[in-house]
Amino acid sequence: MNRPADGERTFEVGLLPRIRAIPYFRLATDEEIDRSYAAYGAGDFAALCDVWCAVAQPTRATLGPLTKFYDRAGWAPARANGLAFLATVRAVLRAGEKFRARLSARTQQALAKEFPWLEHRHEHVPDGWTPAFKFPDEFRLFIDALSIDDARARWQLCAALNEVQQQHYSRHAAERFGVPELAVHAARERELAINYFSHWAPAATRELWRQCILVLDALNAATFDLLCNRAPGAFVRHAMTGMVTRRGEWRAFVENLKKPQWLMPKSVY
Repeated sequence: MNRPADGERTFEVGLLPRIRAIPYFRLATDEEIDRSYAAYGAGDFAALCDVWCAVAQPTRATLGPLTKFYDRAGWAPARANGLAFLATVRAVLRAGEKFRARLSARTQQALAKEFPWLEHRHEHVPDGWTPAFKFPDEFRLFIDALSIDDARARWQLCAALNEVQQQHYSRHAAERFGVPELAVHAARERELAINYFSHWAPAATRELWRQCILVLDALNAATFDLLCNRAPGAFVRHAMTGMVTRRGEWRAFVENLKKPQWLMPKSVY
């Protein structure tokens, strides 16, 4: 692709109204978009992660009246909060695997063969209770662009930008919920973001960058909808009973954090 990849032309009247309708969706600010886009354009991906942490809201959602309940989650035992965090990560990871099967055949083929550096994500997260979750359909519609070159660029940008966002949220969660191990998890997400972009940082317009942030925030909003509306009781039960019944899961997570994370060297691909 010689030209910079651009955004969806009908985004404002097509996908954006649907995204805005997702509970808890929060519209990204111009500062979040412009400052991060400038860091990306400079090719300094470590700085991109730092800039995002400096200017962006970590939760990527508008919780409204539920804010007080989110704030009080820090009062719960740290282990319970940690188990709830792991269940959420597993839900998103499993939903991501299923998401690929919903893409067009040509996009599936490109993603399976052309992005080996995106494989082996978060293998330090152990098996455990995984609530049912589905990516918003708007995410699929955005990735499955008419041009396969555009689909490739959107997939790479969203995959790496997701880690930029999540390294900020995980660090925030480590402090908010008193779970220091999540800061180590955040450092891994930061490593992934930098590694992913080191393999390919497609030239992109500011509008495409903006749209990628918005569709990722649609995913973040849907995740909060799962936590707050769709399965809040199940999360609480899992977290509280898990302090007794799932101690091995947390121990495995802590031990796995001590092992090196798989990263594809840039020279390999």
